[in-house]
Amino acid sequence: AKVLEEKFLKIGFSQNGEDDFIRGYFWNEILEGYQGTYLDIGCYSESLYSNTKLLSLIGWKGLAVDANPDLAKPWLSASPKDKFLNFCVAASDSNDSGLEFFRFNDGAMSTANPERAQQLVQEGWRLLDRVQIPAIRLAELAEHAIKQGCNRPDIVSIDLEMINFLDDLPDFLRKLLPRLLCMECVSQSVNLSNLFSSQEAQALSSADYQPIAWIGGNIFAVQQQDKNLVSVF
Repeated sequence: AKVLEEKFLKIGFSQNGEDDFIRGYFWNEILEGYQGTYLDIGCYSESLYSNTKLLSLIGWKGLAVDANPDLAKPWLSASPKDKFLNFCVAASDSNDSGLEFFRFNDGAMSTANPERAQQLVQEGWRLLDRVQIPAIRLAELAEHAIKQGCNRPDIVSIDLEMINFLDDLPDFLRKLLPRLLCMECVSQSVNLSNLFSSQEAQALSSADYQPIAWIGGNIFAVQQQDKNLVSVF
């Protein structure tokens, strides 16, 4: 198509333009040739709804984490500089070593939350199967990421389909200290009017992070002392 030859064309892969915000946040460094790192938790497809595909295309690399083992091969084929971990992130109050992961025909809906899975089935989404996957809590995952060389990543993206990891979030952030966090809200009731009083915001504040943007049900947050702090609220 002729439009693909347009000089000022911008592309994106995220569901709601999240990667456009990420690109804008790091834009000056990208123009200088900076190639950063990412940690994509609940990464799903290497391209569909991806918050990190665009970064990969310009030379960034990182660590992808997903409960669906079938995603590892296509992800690493498209992003050979990345590493992939097949873990199911557990809720903060869970001590299970393994979790049942509900895989739906629309893979973006797959979840380890049984209540969420039941809700989706009632809404008409087709459940394909259930698989048992090694479980890990978010704070433990930070330690694995560091061992894999993903320490102080530029961007962390978390999309876990209603898994409540909020009690583990402060410890996770203190260990990794990402420059920018993109986190899907745990609760479906969070909106722009109650965001700053939400459990999500309280968990961020416990680790000295604060929201700077709200896009498609995702909170973007940075450390409170960030000198480059720019809010789009």
